[in-house]
Amino acid sequence: MPHMPSRMCVICRRRFAKAELTRHVLSETGALLRDERATLPGRGWYVCSSPVCLQRFEKYKPGKRQRRPA
Repeated sequence: MPHMPSRMCVICRRRFAKAELTRHVLSETGALLRDERATLPGRGWYVCSSPVCLQRFEKYKPGKRQRRPA
């Protein structure tokens, strides 16, 4: 049985086959671009096709995590 790469949706944190997710990369201007061919250089963020995840991803800011109080 061949190996199937899996990735995690950055919103719901569920694992999917890589082919089922949409990859996005950060542009030079800081905007997230959809990477249709999954060939653009740089860190990729994957999102599933759930309408809730797609809506929340519109507001997603990579690298802008809020620190939790200790």
